[in-house]
Amino acid sequence: MAGEIYDRARFRELEGLPQQTKRFDAIANLCIQALEREIEQGIRPQTNRDYIRAINSYLKPYFGKFMLVNITVDRVRHYEQWRNEKMGRVPISSTLANHASAFSRVIDFAIEQGWLSDRVAIPRLNRKGRKGSARPGFSREELAKLLAFLAEWSQGGERKNHREMRLLLRDYVEALLGTGCRSGRESMAMQWRHLEWHVDSKTGQRYLRIWVSGKTGSRWLIAKHWAIAVFERLALRQGMGENLDQAISAGSEAWVFAISTGVRPTSLHTSFELLLKDAGMRVDPITGKNRSLYSLRHSYATMSLLDGHLDMHTLARQMGTSIGMLEQHYSKMTATMAADRLA
Repeated sequence: MAGEIYDRARFRELEGLPQQTKRFDAIANLCIQALEREIEQGIRPQTNRDYIRAINSYLKPYFGKFMLVNITVDRVRHYEQWRNEKMGRVPISSTLANHASAFSRVIDFAIEQGWLSDRVAIPRLNRKGRKGSARPGFSREELAKLLAFLAEWSQGGERKNHREMRLLLRDYVEALLGTGCRSGRESMAMQWRHLEWHVDSKTGQRYLRIWVSGKTGSRWLIAKHWAIAVFERLALRQGMGENLDQAISAGSEAWVFAISTGVRPTSLHTSFELLLKDAGMRVDPITGKNRSLYSLRHSYATMSLLDGHLDMHTLARQMGTSIGMLEQHYSKMTATMAADRLA
């Protein structure tokens, strides 16, 4: 019996097969645990959450019962058809790239643990999908109209909590436009201790610097000078001090985007949709799509590039994204940015 066990083990070694193997769902569950540990350590939290969703919603339901060595090209292609039917559409390229990367994380994890040999060719998922459509945004004139309307709209509201939410929404909208910060987790997790003054040693100019953690990790971003007034208003309403300097010096763990009681709303998306409806600006006339809070980040990038004050590299660092992603969505502006050199 020992001789037979040795012969089988020797055969698997020569063929590049692992001595032990597991089902896809067992490996996927352990891989998810590894991803959750990375999230706890602040390593690509949003990206890893996207991987976990893809694994739980699509990869495990289809590949779960298969042993890794039994995942063939035909099975992968059948999975892609099954996934498209489940989604009810052909996914865009970014969605496919996310699913393909999540699948690769599971396979690479199996190789690291010795449950799969790197000599065994496991087919990978296709990353080519339909091209994403243009994102809805605001033109410079529309932004001016929206901000003017918002200043008056924020003074309304029938009840105290309604009035406070409108004031908070005004500050939130202007802060997003003044920083390029992501709406949602990245901005709503901002605390007063994350703000500080950065002084240029050469010029003595003071800048408001904010530490944020989001989809691509943590980074410092610089607020536009006019956006400092936004954080002044927030500090005064929350009783953080007589001015922004005192709020920053206190280093409080209180939420920045909160009402006067310190309570942070779960989301401001619904309030923003109500604002756009009242302003008659819900639909982007160019794309025909409904605008959302993300449209503010898109507009920040657009205006920054059109103004010509920022290059792609600096803008990518400020917004916590890649140069490739900016070029993919804003490449049509590169010629405009260089108009003075091209004309």
